[in-house]
Amino acid sequence: MLQDLRLAFRLLWRTPSVTCIALLSIALSVGATAVVFAAIKSVLIDPLPYARAGELVQIRTEFAKAEPGQMDWAFWNDAQEISRRTRTLESLAIYRNAIFNLSGNASTAPEALYGLRVSANLFPTLGVTPMLGRNILPEDDQPGHPNELILSYGLWTRRFNADRSVIGRSVNIDGHACLIIGVMPSEFNFPLRRAATHTPSPYVEFWAPLGVDPAARTGALGVVARLRQGVSLRMAQEDLASISEALTHEFPATNRDHSLRMGSLMDRTLRSARTSLWLVMAAAFLFLLIGCANVANLLLTRGLARQREIAIRVATGATSARIIRQLLTESCVLAVLGGVGGYILAAAAWRVLPALAPVSIPRLAAGRADWSILAFAIAVALINGVLFGIIPALRACSTRAIAAYDFGARGGVASSGNRFRCSLVAAEVAISVALLVVGGQLLGNFVRLLGTDPGFDADRVLASVIIPSPEQYGTPQQRGNLYRRLLESVRGLPGVEKAGTIDALPFSGENHGGFISASSGGSTEQNGQITAEIDVISAEYLQTMGVRLREGRWFREEEMNGTSDAAIVNDIAARRLWPGASGLDKLICVYCTPENPRNWKRVIGIVSGVRHASMDAPEQASVYLSAGAFEKADFLVVRTNRPSADLEKAIRHAIAGVDPNQPVFLSASMRTLIGDSLADRRFIMSLLAVTGCLALLMSIAGVYGVTSYATSRRTREIGVRMALGATRGNIQALVFRQGFATAAMGLAIGTTLALILMRTLRGVLVGLESGQPRNIWIAGGIVLLTAAIACWIPARRATKIDPMCALRQE
Repeated sequence: MLQDLRLAFRLLWRTPSVTCIALLSIALSVGATAVVFAAIKSVLIDPLPYARAGELVQIRTEFAKAEPGQMDWAFWNDAQEISRRTRTLESLAIYRNAIFNLSGNASTAPEALYGLRVSANLFPTLGVTPMLGRNILPEDDQPGHPNELILSYGLWTRRFNADRSVIGRSVNIDGHACLIIGVMPSEFNFPLRRAATHTPSPYVEFWAPLGVDPAARTGALGVVARLRQGVSLRMAQEDLASISEALTHEFPATNRDHSLRMGSLMDRTLRSARTSLWLVMAAAFLFLLIGCANVANLLLTRGLARQREIAIRVATGATSARIIRQLLTESCVLAVLGGVGGYILAAAAWRVLPALAPVSIPRLAAGRADWSILAFAIAVALINGVLFGIIPALRACSTRAIAAYDFGARGGVASSGNRFRCSLVAAEVAISVALLVVGGQLLGNFVRLLGTDPGFDADRVLASVIIPSPEQYGTPQQRGNLYRRLLESVRGLPGVEKAGTIDALPFSGENHGGFISASSGGSTEQNGQITAEIDVISAEYLQTMGVRLREGRWFREEEMNGTSDAAIVNDIAARRLWPGASGLDKLICVYCTPENPRNWKRVIGIVSGVRHASMDAPEQASVYLSAGAFEKADFLVVRTNRPSADLEKAIRHAIAGVDPNQPVFLSASMRTLIGDSLADRRFIMSLLAVTGCLALLMSIAGVYGVTSYATSRRTREIGVRMALGATRGNIQALVFRQGFATAAMGLAIGTTLALILMRTLRGVLVGLESGQPRNIWIAGGIVLLTAAIACWIPARRATKIDPMCALRQE
């Protein structure tokens, strides 16, 4: 074996050009696969950072009239009933989002933090303990006693300089003292998915006791539970379904319109990320096959060039097994070196990718090219080394090849080898065409998505999230007065054209959905129900956002009081509530139920539809209310003629001028928020685009290599043809036709394969529902154009052969 290795290294060193090309092909293909595998390992394979994570489940509520499976929350009373009645759950914990205002001092500014209020059994349910300090105790989780705080590792190191004596220290939170009782480990984060609202950090920064007053136990909460030992997920789902059905019968007033569902915490955390990552992994493996075929072509060429050496070794007694072992050793050495190079490329890529990774794909930013990725890269390279080395080795040692050399019949060997090489190249082109067509279809859909009108003018609009301290602004009047002063201060800034407030901004992740219904025949009887986004806005909010007015008028300042019945609906709600008629001056019932049937509002205007949740979500009905706009506001929106970065600083100074202890939770342009909603798809599209481009380049390199090699083997033939009167155009057409026929065959096979893939994946991937022939034509055109260039270069070179020199050389 050592002798084989020494010979392999010596032969690779003697052919540096072939060796470098092969190493580059292996490194690129293995590196691309290793990059994607590192992402899959981090997101899908590595266990969640909780004890026995496979036993953890998420409980959620699904409404009969809403799209299923989107939100992971349940009601307080339902969670308590599940905990009391379940036979399959060991423990059940609840949590809800929270924003704390951390007061500053002489050296630090006040800061708004995103975190959770949790029940005392959340960490025991997850099977984790604080790195420093202690857990939340049951006596801490009582009404009026939520004055303890557990810090995340990131907040502890950033704000408190990793000071271990921080345990037992009091900090000022929302105007009152709060005791720091613990610090969580660096790898811990819960929940792994970012909160609904955009946050300054993708990670939770604190956990505090829930401490819910029994009289105020309403609203939505997250519910996570652990299965009992020996209980399967299916058994737990059946148990929850029976509990949900019983609650519907026992409490029809509150439970008739929804049911309870359960899924594993891993599945609910990952959601669509699994499909997207496996798609990219499949593309990377196809690219790996192209690299494998390219290297096989190179080794086959070198094997034919070494036919004299192999024939002599056989004549002196070497067995076929001995020669095959030597050739496989050479290919495996080449593969291992290329695998190491691929790992180096993957490691370099993962120094950049964490900064580009979207937070909507959990744990993606934690991906690293560690030792396991090195082992994966070398293993994949070795497997490919055997695959791309075995056929050239068998061909080189075949009895027919050796006999052909002995009798001088080189043409027969070259012809047989060339057919195999052309088959490999046709397969490369077919794979690259399939990648380009499917990727082009997805990319075309994504580009159309980017060009979709959100329903408002997002340019030059900046949004800020301001959550007033509940201690200082505990009453609706105090909160409303703060927002009025903030709005007046911001309107006076240079460059601000308009400003307004809203309680749930589009693309922020906040949604305030509910049921609305129209009056029947002008009376106050309800006529059917539809779901709609229901937002409370100030007078100039819609004008600030650039929403278009279809009919009627805007809100007036005097309609901001709590008793106003004015409402504006979008054209989608108007069409659904009053088909074929105008909705102006009509009555709608908002959040109306049999228990509360008389919350009527009068429509004063109809505006264009606005996409609220995402660009690819279907347009939905929307209702805008004015009553209590400042008391319910969370978002301050301004339209400016200045750069966003300059205005953001000015807004923060204006807010500090109103209340120096009031931090700004988040400031971002609307373009940024829209871009963040597409970040995961942009990341996946980028990986697919890079893989597709590399696959095209490598397959076209294969076309060039086969055409160039075939031309070099036909030097004598070309010389004879030119001596007998063939023109340069005839020779160029002859060589070009042979290479282009291989590419055309690959194009036909690849197009068929792409159509099959699109039909198969249509129900799995968004963007393949309707095939666009234009994308197929574009992909085919790109392949044909690049293949034509790859064939034209050696064809052009063939026309420069001197027939006398060619015949003399032969």
